[in-house]
Amino acid sequence: MKTQKENITNLNNSKGVSQFFKNIVVVSVLTFFTSCVTDNGDAPYQPQPDGDALAERFYNNRVDVLQEFTLDASTGGVITGSQGTQVTFAPNSFGINGTPVTGNVKVQLIEIYDKASMVLKNRSTLGEKANGDKEALKSAGQFFINAQQANNDLELLVMAEVTSKPVDFADLDGGMKIFRAGGLDNDCDGIDATCDWVEADEDGDGQTDDAKIRDGQGADGEFATYNYDIGDFGWTNLDRWYNFAGAKTELFIDVPNEFNQDNCAVYLSYDGEPTALARMDVYNTELEMFTEHYGLIPVGMEVHIIMVAEIDGQLHYAIQGTTIVEDHIEVITSLSPISQPALEALINGLP
Repeated sequence: MKTQKENITNLNNSKGVSQFFKNIVVVSVLTFFTSCVTDNGDAPYQPQPDGDALAERFYNNRVDVLQEFTLDASTGGVITGSQGTQVTFAPNSFGINGTPVTGNVKVQLIEIYDKASMVLKNRSTLGEKANGDKEALKSAGQFFINAQQANNDLELLVMAEVTSKPVDFADLDGGMKIFRAGGLDNDCDGIDATCDWVEADEDGDGQTDDAKIRDGQGADGEFATYNYDIGDFGWTNLDRWYNFAGAKTELFIDVPNEFNQDNCAVYLSYDGEPTALARMDVYNTELEMFTEHYGLIPVGMEVHIIMVAEIDGQLHYAIQGTTIVEDHIEVITSLSPISQPALEALINGLP
């Protein structure tokens, strides 16, 4: 079996040979078009991937699902999101510089429960441990919660309780913990931020917080909700580490030549886990491949690689299923145009 180094060397060599012939083709094509150029000297238009447009799409997708509610600051109250998330605020829990405010306040909520939303809102479930190691997480929901008054961001003076949408007992996971976005950099205060998740200590007792489970009974049978308290506004996530006891390896994604870390996004979707999604956010400029931080991809695991880009105002994608082998290199040869609703359906339909 070839080693990863040999695989990468062969791949780079094949790229070199391929590039040589591509250069010949390009010269021939340019010669042809030069002979056929119009009098005004216009060159043929070549659509290119647009990283700024893709980032704007991600941002707009988050803004589009931002829900707003009005509460009286003195009495507090409960807000309920469109997907069933509830947040309960105690009286006089909104403040500025430690002082409670009065009057109406605007409460903001984003709730993310499915893999397509994670991709197209760029909210992957990659966690960072205390030692700096990074590993994929399985999520039971991501939430952005904030409050404003007269366009001023407010503080949370009294802890608020968050209740997830109800889940069937069959889907219940008792190992969920509270994770906070921002981590060691503490730079995830807004809805346009991207960063890794770290275990949270919301009550300040020096221990990471577990999600509580509340049982219930509905028309279709028994169900449960996850419940936890927050001490600050911003992004939170219900997660558990994607622990795997077997062999692990590095994974490289070879994308078409016109793509790089500035103009596309590549994700790793774990089969059988509807809410486990890691972004391949490391780009090796020497190899011209995407990879990940941690080299902990389980050997033998079935996954899907998801790649998205914005080209000439049109969303493009590639989805490839594969089984991870040692020193895995996955090659994506091309992307196809697609509408966002169609791509959402494809992603949420993955195994």
